[in-house]
Amino acid sequence: MPSSSIRVLLVEDNPPDAVLLKYALAEEAGDGFLVKHAEVMADALRHLAQEPFDVVLLDLSLPDSNGLATVEQVTVAAPGVPIVVMTGLEDEAMALQAVRKGAQDFLIKGHADGLLLSRALRYAVERNRAEQELKRLNETLEQRVAERTAVATRRAAQLQALASELTRTEQRERRRLARLLHDDLQQLLYAARLNLQSLQGRLSDESARELVGRIDEFLSQSIARSRSLTVQLSPPVLYDAGLSAALEWLGRYMQETMSLTVDVQTAANAEPESEDLRISLFEAVRELLFNVAKHAGTRQARVTTCTLPDGRLELVVSDEGIGFDPIKVKNEQASGGGFGLFSLRERLELLGGKIAVDAAPGRGTRATIRVPCHQPDAASETADQPTASTAVPA
Repeated sequence: MPSSSIRVLLVEDNPPDAVLLKYALAEEAGDGFLVKHAEVMADALRHLAQEPFDVVLLDLSLPDSNGLATVEQVTVAAPGVPIVVMTGLEDEAMALQAVRKGAQDFLIKGHADGLLLSRALRYAVERNRAEQELKRLNETLEQRVAERTAVATRRAAQLQALASELTRTEQRERRRLARLLHDDLQQLLYAARLNLQSLQGRLSDESARELVGRIDEFLSQSIARSRSLTVQLSPPVLYDAGLSAALEWLGRYMQETMSLTVDVQTAANAEPESEDLRISLFEAVRELLFNVAKHAGTRQARVTTCTLPDGRLELVVSDEGIGFDPIKVKNEQASGGGFGLFSLRERLELLGGKIAVDAAPGRGTRATIRVPCHQPDAASETADQPTASTAVPA
């Protein structure tokens, strides 16, 4: 048998019709087809179990099977082997149903010469090969997509863990510096001021006393600024009382230092469990309020928090100032300028959140931050934890 011969299982209960079909194929294609004949379904199933075939030429009306059941039995016995059904004129509707069930084509008995029969069988084989190859490619593609999705998920979880660790490292350093200012520098300044005041009382020269008085005032200002810097670096209220209390403190601080009146309205249940998230949200609000104070041209701002129905925390910083053009700011961010919203958005995305900024010249700015309330600790984070990372460009 030539290597290119197509192996055909002919299932036909009428021996004369079977002979005519074999003859038509041989006349048209020579030894291009290797045909094995079965008169009943039982024999056909036995042949299919014992050897491979490239195509089945199937009569729909057999002594032991009829109609669509004939197609179904062959499909179950030899999945993946294409079927070309044969039927009479009166059964053409049944043949169409067989095609819908998976048969590749159908032929009407007495109307199929050697050329048509050969072409139908070859096309059935080629279509089936193409379908199998497409299926294989789809399975390979799905596997690759699944693998890359798993890699992306692991990397997203790793980035989230790194972002949390970066936040913790930054806050540890802030607290260290705050303690250094409070326990060391401020104590030294205070001791220097006490000694200077003691010296001032012993001086009789008025000009010297005035000079010491000015130095004392400088030390007093230094102590005050050191205390302010200590609180800025690491507000104790953020760690001791939570995000809501820290935001209220921040509102008062902005009023005292930048003359920005901040209306703070917080929901009792809008409190992140993760300290990393509380710190990140506090820093985000502080940066947004600094933007308002510097760029908005208004002395009023508002901060609100709430918990959404899906469990996420929503935090909004808004003002009715001069606003800005988001496209222009986006271009400035690309060149290293802008309001710092780009870096803020990236930090929030790494923590599984997003920020949407609604702004336009002349109608103020509204920045909406949404984050999951529940964030796993770094010690419990695993590689199969996904992270959401969508945001409206700021």
